[in-house]
Amino acid sequence: MSWSYRKSIGVGPFRVNFSKSGVSYSVGVKGARVHVNTHGTYVHLSTHGISYRRKIAGPATPLPPVIPQRITVETIHEITSADVDQLTDIDSQAFITTLNQKGKLVSYVKLWGILPLCAILLLLLFTSVERQQQIIQPASDSTIVRVYAATGGNIRQAPDVKSPVVQKATYGQTFLVLDAANPQWYKIKLADTIAYINHEVADIDYIFHDQVSETQWHPVNEYLVYELWLCFFCFVPLIYWLKKLDRKRFEMELHYDMDHKYQQVYQQFKTHFTTFSRSARIWQYLNAQRTTDQKRNAGAAKLIERIKVRGITEDKKPMPYFITNVAIPCISLNKVELFFLPERLLIKRGSTFAAVFYKNLHITSKVIRFIESDILPNDAKVIDYTWQYVNKSGRPDRRFNNNRQLPVCAYSEYTFTSNTGIFEIISTSKPAAMDDFGGFLTKIGALQHRIGETCK
Repeated sequence: MSWSYRKSIGVGPFRVNFSKSGVSYSVGVKGARVHVNTHGTYVHLSTHGISYRRKIAGPATPLPPVIPQRITVETIHEITSADVDQLTDIDSQAFITTLNQKGKLVSYVKLWGILPLCAILLLLLFTSVERQQQIIQPASDSTIVRVYAATGGNIRQAPDVKSPVVQKATYGQTFLVLDAANPQWYKIKLADTIAYINHEVADIDYIFHDQVSETQWHPVNEYLVYELWLCFFCFVPLIYWLKKLDRKRFEMELHYDMDHKYQQVYQQFKTHFTTFSRSARIWQYLNAQRTTDQKRNAGAAKLIERIKVRGITEDKKPMPYFITNVAIPCISLNKVELFFLPERLLIKRGSTFAAVFYKNLHITSKVIRFIESDILPNDAKVIDYTWQYVNKSGRPDRRFNNNRQLPVCAYSEYTFTSNTGIFEIISTSKPAAMDDFGGFLTKIGALQHRIGETCK
């Protein structure tokens, strides 16, 4: 039977909590209480405010704001966020410090379990078999009769010029010799019968056949099966034990406690992301460049290099043993992954994390005219047509034979920025596909601003 124990002692705004899992401390008032314990971060979300447990530290030195670069018209502009170490806002420093510490740990399962197991298996395999040369065909000599007469010769049933002709031999044709003792006739093998050919049209020839062999692997360790079973029985418990150690080292709990009203609001959060993810095409912008050669670029004044977003998941954990009671939507971009927690954006680049509260995240959207040269998405809104090679009047340039007509689509473009250096641009083929989701994050940010102003 499981048991639990909890007791708290309060003195004014301070409170000490005792339980079977340890001792925790808290200070504050209702709706704005900061907790400290050894298990992780616990966030309480309600329509009246947000409170979360984090380690209490001295005042953090604010990072200098990194202003994202803007698109220039002279050169190619790379559309990418600043270095991930600079992206975290002040409110998320303690949370990200813990997350990065765990993200840089080396897995014991891989280091002391999987790697040694693979090395032992390779060693067993290498020492339990040996390479041997298997002779398929030994070296041999063959005596044949080769027809050298230009006009060929007759192959007869018996060694007599009056014997019936069995076959007409052609120049260069060879036959296996059965007997060459007769001074005038060679006894040869013709298919499944015996025949004769005259010395005047053929002569003896010798062929040397090289030895044919191939390399084959043969087992030399008769105890290999038993050794493999021994490895299995040794490493399975070891890997299981190391996995438990890894869980203790990597485990990070992010628990959200939502009241009924906030749960209804959060349901909209997931619904809006699902609507966004169902857009037929979602692209990430890599760079943009102004061009003056509009004639050869379908009349476009700006060239954009884009790639299809490689992964959109409605629930993805940012790292192994990350425990949470909510689904975490994720957008996997070219260099970073964006995890949308209920109260902040978590950014992952490689094994390094950063985080920004939604109050510090800015999302701007606009509808753009995009000349589509790839396959037209099925949910795209076509608003016009142009030509790949176009004149100033908008008509096709007749000098090009392969001049094809291109659709002009109304796509939605979303720019994510922050004062810490976030700068990513996403485009959707479906108009307004991300409007509800982006607007929802903006509303959460506005709520966080109001709570911050109230607590001052």
